[in-house]
Amino acid sequence: MNYVDSLEVELATAGIPSRRRARIVAELRDHLHENPKAKLGAPRDLARQFADELGTRLARDTAYRAFAALAVAGIVLAVMFFTGGRTWGGWVGYGHYRVSDYLPWWWVPMMIVCFMSAQVALASGGLALLRAWRLRRVPVMTAADAAILNRRAAVGLVCGAITMTVLPLTRLVTDVGARWNTVAVTVGPALIVLLLAMLPDVLRAARMRPTREGPADDLTADLGIDDPRATPLLIVMLLSVVIVLVMAAIGVRSADLYDGILRGIFDGAACLAGFATLGQYLGLRRSGVD
Repeated sequence: MNYVDSLEVELATAGIPSRRRARIVAELRDHLHENPKAKLGAPRDLARQFADELGTRLARDTAYRAFAALAVAGIVLAVMFFTGGRTWGGWVGYGHYRVSDYLPWWWVPMMIVCFMSAQVALASGGLALLRAWRLRRVPVMTAADAAILNRRAAVGLVCGAITMTVLPLTRLVTDVGARWNTVAVTVGPALIVLLLAMLPDVLRAARMRPTREGPADDLTADLGIDDPRATPLLIVMLLSVVIVLVMAAIGVRSADLYDGILRGIFDGAACLAGFATLGQYLGLRRSGVD
């Protein structure tokens, strides 16, 4: 077995897809034809290098695409809110909806699920973009960083699909306008399909994870903060305070200060709860570190 045949076997063992494997082998044959004495290293090591570079690219590209899909879903949600009679005050409470007189018992739990899944989808997608952008020039990322990127993309896509599934159901018991209903019924299912259709890409990236050793960074690295006094927990706590202040300001604008403060406290608490439950899994904090 010659060098090229050995490399092809090692590429298959490393999990390189057949089409890409054929292209690598063809280019290598041309290279060896031009320079038969070229020193390329052991076939196994070269195959592992190709696999690690491919895994890095897949993890990064999947994060970009997941964020793009979630951004489209977010824009559609904004259109659904504002065409459904929502005002600035509508971001505080639900009093600005033209709600029917009777709401079934399951409406409130459904809205809580919708709200929480939307928050997690937004955070996961944004964090995937931050980590992918920070590692955009890294030829081979660590296995830990690749795993974090895959997790963020997967959680964002799943939670986004849950949001787009649950939210349109509220039209069954609320009067939010014909345009809202049209967008919910026509665009909502298409977005669910779009988000879920990207999950195989995440699984493919997870199977091609690089083997480079090393720890994954945390939220401070994602934000480019080098100050040792800044910890992920401190950043999340400051973010929660900002959320309360923003919601209070919206409440003032809508002449509904108390509801704004309550909504801000709820959102801030949800932010802290998300950090406590998903912070380590999504790479916001390292194991055993705040």
